[in-house]
Amino acid sequence: MVMAMAGRLLPLLFLFLFLFFNSISSFHGVDADPFLVNFLTFDNSVLPKRNILLENSNNGRSSATSSPMPTSTPHRRDNRSYRAGNWVFGFVAGTAVGVATSLLMSVFSCMLLSCVRGRYRSYGSSSIFSPIIQNADDLKFLENDDVIASLEVIGRGGCGEVRRAPLASDPGKHIAIKKIVKRSFDGAEPIAADESVPLDKWMRQIRSEILTVGRIRHRNLLPLLAHVTRPDCHFLVYEFMKNGSLHDVIKKSSEGRLDLDWITRHKIATAVASGLEYLHIHHKPRVIHRDLKPANILLDDGMEARIADFGMAKEVPDTNTHMTTSNVAGTVGYIAPEYHQTLKFTTKCDVYSFGVILAVLVTGRFPSDEFFFQETDEISLVRWLRGVTNSADPRVGIDHRLIGNGYEEQMMLVLKIACFCTMDDPKERPSSKEVRVMLSQIVH
Repeated sequence: MVMAMAGRLLPLLFLFLFLFFNSISSFHGVDADPFLVNFLTFDNSVLPKRNILLENSNNGRSSATSSPMPTSTPHRRDNRSYRAGNWVFGFVAGTAVGVATSLLMSVFSCMLLSCVRGRYRSYGSSSIFSPIIQNADDLKFLENDDVIASLEVIGRGGCGEVRRAPLASDPGKHIAIKKIVKRSFDGAEPIAADESVPLDKWMRQIRSEILTVGRIRHRNLLPLLAHVTRPDCHFLVYEFMKNGSLHDVIKKSSEGRLDLDWITRHKIATAVASGLEYLHIHHKPRVIHRDLKPANILLDDGMEARIADFGMAKEVPDTNTHMTTSNVAGTVGYIAPEYHQTLKFTTKCDVYSFGVILAVLVTGRFPSDEFFFQETDEISLVRWLRGVTNSADPRVGIDHRLIGNGYEEQMMLVLKIACFCTMDDPKERPSSKEVRVMLSQIVH
């Protein structure tokens, strides 16, 4: 975002500086010259007067009674004309150089931004969105079914399998490849500009991924590296996240196979809030994820969180307060009540989903856990959480593996933030920026 702003402002800055300094250099040495000052103010009173030879019609002869022409006038007029010419030349030259420099800086800025962002590059059936993939040869192996079948499967979803593969240009680095089989409308273009083109569910998810994380870059968003098409399927290529999803990590923690301390959980929460703030506020147009849940939050080597799976995401123009769909998208337990009732979604729907994620991080329980259907009357994580925070001993809502670590007060604060985010009235919920600020203020 900062680099984009710099790319737009630098040319204007250079144009201003060239005009300013050339104007200053043109005026140098002519300060306090009454002719130039009045010339700029269009005051004709100081223009040199012509000497008029008076004619005496009565005597039929010319009279030289008029004042004689000053001997220094030609020199002064030449000097003044020279100075005025210098000023005009300086102004014109400064403008020309400034415009030329602005054009050069604009081209340079565009090239720089393209390098940093990894501007879209097309190689036939491959579209590359990141410099991590250096060329189409890095993805050549996706044409071989036997090679693909030999790759390790690291996940399965409704749209297909996800496999891990080493990067050809850097074997020490791995990529994640999601395979999406074409179900209908074979050959339909997933990134067609015309919205009227009939696309099935899978093609729309591919299109959404390309239009969002194919172009967006933020440290807490999982970028789309490339898109490869084949007659029978599509491949979406991402960075490989070594620690898997937040859902898997919390599940391993609840089973005692992984130690997930509070400081790490708080770091994950703050990172997700930061990514959500960027989507909702800083990116233009705004992006609403619509399927925020622990399974769609991936963790890299340093347990830094990345929001992933933008298949349901929608861009919302600044002129719109909400968007309307024909059906509800998302996962039960994380869907805002107003979206389920009216089919209208806003950024506050994502905030609701994030509030549920905060509750999961602190309690160690998922909305789908049998605990809420068998041992509580609320049959809902959100309603149960409200009851717990208002009870005599709210600490019962904290994951028992975190009790006694000395951070109970911080965890209770996060549970209250989760309650704010999951208010029934979306107007009473905080914005993603406000949530990120509140979480950042919790210092260990």
